[in-house]
This record gives sequence, C-alpha cells and structure tokens, in this order.
Amino acid sequence: MKGVGQRDVSERHGFIRPNVDVTTLRREAARELMRAFEDGPNLERFARLRQAAALLSDMFFMIREQKRAEWFLTSGLMSHPTPPIARNLGKRLQHLALSCERRDVALVSEQLQSMKAAAIRLEGFLACTRAVDPVEAIEEARWIYLVRNRAEFGVANLGEIHGRVQDALQELEDLNPHFGSYSLAGAWRVHDLRAGYAIAAMALQPSFIQTDFYDFRDFETLASMGKSVSAALQEYRLLIGMPTYFSSSWSRAPRPDHTLAPATQPVDDEEDVVETTFAP
Repeated sequence: MKGVGQRDVSERHGFIRPNVDVTTLRREAARELMRAFEDGPNLERFARLRQAAALLSDMFFMIREQKRAEWFLTSGLMSHPTPPIARNLGKRLQHLALSCERRDVALVSEQLQSMKAAAIRLEGFLACTRAVDPVEAIEEARWIYLVRNRAEFGVANLGEIHGRVQDALQELEDLNPHFGSYSLAGAWRVHDLRAGYAIAAMALQPSFIQTDFYDFRDFETLASMGKSVSAALQEYRLLIGMPTYFSSSWSRAPRPDHTLAPATQPVDDEEDVVETTFAP
C-alpha cells in the first residue's frame, strides 16, 4: 500500500508494466524455449522455437539498452542480467532463431546446450508472471543508479543504495517534491557500493557538474553516459550477473538466501566475454 505522498512505482519510467498481450507472448516464448531445454530440439517445433528465440532476443537487447519505459521492471523479472550478459543472451538467441530457420538440428542442439544458464532466468520469469500465486522478483541489492527528472532536464543524478532502486527514487521525490517523478536512466548491481560509485563517477567525469550531478544534452548523450558506466563497472569486475531466482532444476547449488558472498561468487556462465566498450 502506498503511503501519503508516495508515487506508484509503475508510473515511473523504467517501471512501466507492459500490457497483458505482450506479457502473454513473452510467457509463451519462454515456455517454448524451456521445452527445448528440457526435451531437446524437435524439428516439428522449429518454427515456434524460432519465433520464441527472436522475441526473447529483442527483450534481452531492450534490457541491455536500458531505455524503454519497462526496462528495469522486465530486467527484474529476468533476474537482472548485466548489460553484457543481456547482450550476450540476445545474440545467442538470434543465432538460435537463425539455426531454426535453416533447420539445422545439430547446431540448434549445440546452441541450446551452450546457453542452459538462461533456463534459470526463464524459469524465474515464468514464476514471477504467472496468474496464480506469482513469485515476487528480488530487488534488494547493492545498486548504483542514474536518474533524471523533467523539471531539470539536462541534469542526471548519480546515486547508490543498499536496498531497492524504487526506494531510492521515492526518497529523491520526497526530498524534491517540486521536481515531480524521477525516471531511471540506468542501474547496476555491484559487489561493493563504495568502489562502484567511485568507478561510475570516474566514468562520468567529462560531464561533471558537482558531486552526484552530471550534464547531458539529449537522450542520446544520456544513453552514452550509461554505457560508459556499464563498461567501467564491467572492466573493474564490479557487476553482479548471477540470477537472483533460485531454481531447484537448473541452479548449480542451493542458494536459500538468494545471494552469494562476492569472494565466492562464480562467474556467470553466460558472461563468457568481458567487454570494456559497447558497440553502438
């Protein structure tokens, strides 16, 4: 229940819920891919698998870009992949769709085998979006975030929180009620808040105005700033990419508290290439 003066999180950019038809199509696509993971390639279902892979590929690229009105909400339903992981998954799903179109059973089988770590994210997505007793996406973490508001267009605010990004935005709105709602321009789960903030601030130094505040000319510049932060955090190995959802079927080991200590956290299977820059 919202408190007095609190804004519904679904009204903020980054948290807008997609319509029912979009969610239904995504659930059907996720189920089709899960069927392929569990049963192996079926030539008779290649047309459906191709469509599912293409749709999910678009969704992961959307998460990676951090631009659309729904991006953070959808990212959470997919256990918040890092931008490099989201890009990697998007490309692998594109290749899977192409292999299905070519009806190459061997290559489809190989590609499914190589991206089984995605099954945890898809299982979590299905659990969080089901109509009956849905699982609540886990949002508490160490976050570095970049936000803006319409009243001060051209100024981005860099911040950090050990908790939920939604709560950080609410706090900003409570402190600055005359600015209206804040929109989420970027958010990154990190192992260490202090180091993460310092690295993000270093990446944004060319746009520095004063502590926590950075200048941008337009949305293209703002997107470029987000990519710089992503690349810098990735380069310093500060990003957390492991799924927050625990799957008894697909996870490597039980994680009842949904977290791993940074010192023992393995590298996500999906993140097989370390990127220090982003392709446009």
